[in-house]
Amino acid sequence: MRNVMLDGAVCAERAAALAALETKLKLPEWWGRNLDALCDCLWECGEVRLVVKDRPALLSTPFGRALWQTLADAAAENPRFRVAAARRVRLRGRLRPAAEN
Repeated sequence: MRNVMLDGAVCAERAAALAALETKLKLPEWWGRNLDALCDCLWECGEVRLVVKDRPALLSTPFGRALWQTLADAAAENPRFRVAAARRVRLRGRLRPAAEN
């Protein structure tokens, strides 16, 4: 399964999102550059796990919410496509300065 990372902050607006999806998912040149066409093309992408970084930024716009819903619907229908929000990782402790010579 191919893992693809998508930045939700970049994809909150239509033009940037469709361009990023086209590049990251290697969509065919003939695709219709809309959400319906994206859903259709996801069947042709092979096995893909799409991870969305900064999902709150994606969901902050009407287009971003529609994109997320389209991706979730496609994942529910297509067993070869998965979508997930990236998890935040918290590191414990502090960084220590490098030892001086």
